[in-house]
Amino acid sequence: MSPAPVLRAIVRQFGIAAQCVELEHAAPPITEPGNVAVQMKLAAINPSDLITISGAYPTRTRLPFIPGFEGVGTLADGSRVLPLGSAGAWQQIKQSDADWCFPLPAWLSDEQAATSYVNPMTAWLMLTEALRLPAGARVVINAANSAIGLMLLKMAQQTGLEAVAMVRRQSAAETLDTAYPIVIMRDADDQQAVQQLRTSGGVDAVLDCIGGQGALTLAQALKPGGAFISYGLLSGEAIPADFWRHRPDIAFSYFHLRLWVHQASRAQIASKLDEVFALIRRGVASTAIAAIFPLADISEALHFCQQQRPSGKVLIHCG
Repeated sequence: MSPAPVLRAIVRQFGIAAQCVELEHAAPPITEPGNVAVQMKLAAINPSDLITISGAYPTRTRLPFIPGFEGVGTLADGSRVLPLGSAGAWQQIKQSDADWCFPLPAWLSDEQAATSYVNPMTAWLMLTEALRLPAGARVVINAANSAIGLMLLKMAQQTGLEAVAMVRRQSAAETLDTAYPIVIMRDADDQQAVQQLRTSGGVDAVLDCIGGQGALTLAQALKPGGAFISYGLLSGEAIPADFWRHRPDIAFSYFHLRLWVHQASRAQIASKLDEVFALIRRGVASTAIAAIFPLADISEALHFCQQQRPSGKVLIHCG
């Protein structure tokens, strides 16, 4: 008897995720030497998934493909793992390289496991590997009310940094912990926000996930020799070409989690994951869950993400 087909999401053309992601039943993947079959339980919908589906990285994304960079599943022996290193979490069974499957502590819930990689690892690596600032240094975190922004605020505090939360609206500021200094930067040319930062002593580093003209404006608040890390482009606009002409003195870098994990050893990745798991247990890197949709309702889940813009993560139940 042939094995029962499995359900998976698939992208055959680039575009808006809610319009491009299809569902299909397919034969279970054949497990190749060195690989394992991971029965996916929960998978996350991340901005990086939506950007990839849009066609932003056509040179490294070959059609058709199964989306999903983050999720939790089980192996044949019942152990839970994070299958990292490749896309394909939005399906019932993912064939994954055994060396890229990382075990999970028993106390970690499936929901927190499914969101323990993309945001927490990005945030923690930027603070502990990319920046390495001394205690007391001042760092600005924009989009501070986002899932990763909230993590960065807490993690920065854990490492002894002074975190400044930056948002676009007063309503967003009111949702933040008042333990952090809060600056409202209403638009990409808001010089008042920059002056507020300068008047209070300037900043040693900027963690920017918005890009565009706002990056050039925000860089004006950096002290001489400060650090600017770009890790996202929520504005949809690249950092202006004259950015480097205006601030040639600063240490500028891009941070991409994908590049770090593919250059690191398994032992290094496992060590950083253990640090992240400990932060999740203390509530520093835990993730709010906005909704969970069955895989069969992937279209509704994507519409929910793009129309509602939830503050918490949207998960897909793959089982």
